[in-house]
Amino acid sequence: MERVIMLADCQSFYASVEKAAHPEYRGRPLVVAGDPARRSGIVLAACPLAKRHGVTTAETLGEAVAKCPDLVVVRPRMQTYIDVSLLITEIFESFTDKVEPYSIDEQFLDVTGSIGYFGSAEEIARQIQAKILLFTGVWARVGISSTKVLAKMATDIWAKRSDSGVFTLPAAEVEQHLWEQPIHKMFGVGSRMTGHFARMGIFTIGDLARLPLAELKSRMRARFGRNSDIQAELYWQTAHGIDPSPVKPGTHDGQKAVGHQMTLPRDYGSREDIDIVLLGINIKICVHKTKKPLIAWKNSVFRQFNIEHK
Repeated sequence: MERVIMLADCQSFYASVEKAAHPEYRGRPLVVAGDPARRSGIVLAACPLAKRHGVTTAETLGEAVAKCPDLVVVRPRMQTYIDVSLLITEIFESFTDKVEPYSIDEQFLDVTGSIGYFGSAEEIARQIQAKILLFTGVWARVGISSTKVLAKMATDIWAKRSDSGVFTLPAAEVEQHLWEQPIHKMFGVGSRMTGHFARMGIFTIGDLARLPLAELKSRMRARFGRNSDIQAELYWQTAHGIDPSPVKPGTHDGQKAVGHQMTLPRDYGSREDIDIVLLGINIKICVHKTKKPLIAWKNSVFRQFNIEHK
């Protein structure tokens, strides 16, 4: 039986939580960032209204305010985001016991065994959206497919851009829908790798998928050396939607170390700016990638951050 996997992503999570907590901000552009009084720090999240003004995450608050002078700026509230994220996990667990957090605002669900109880995959997705919206005020987008990597791309490429927030990418339609997409939309391909692929003559996901694996390995060896074979095979499998990994609850339990990374648009030099960026990264690590997020938080580098910013 083909699996039914979902990747649920919460839209502008930090900003959505704040707007739900402050009805007076409804209809106003809002960001979660550094110190509103000093107009300093980095934008961690921007609501859709702010994004329409050109505001983006990881830019400075000054840049954001210049684009949108009426911007509402809210300081991040780590404990609140943890509480809401864990509540959303409980909502997922009311539909299936197979829930795997991917980050604070994204989680995988295997609903293969839930179809007979809650309806079709699309119906389950809509029920999940409605329940999350009712209890948290946050809108979730859901990608559906037969593997985790396809569900992730279904969310990022299509569900986030659809009015319904739900998109199904059947494995049988990968060539029809996925292969025509530019290579930078493939999961795991960043801006630097996009440039490398372009120099290899690979511009779409289909360009990569249609290459024999041996040829892709050969091209990557020419650029990155012989140790690139494993990465080449991973890219090739991703382009074909191949991903046998299961949705594993508690997949991060027992890990001795966890991490997260993000690419910034420019270099940051001040302690305050760096603290805000690290705050966003640390939230993603602590909430779902450890058994006890609050203990992880207290033992992290943000012990000093909390003291300095009380």
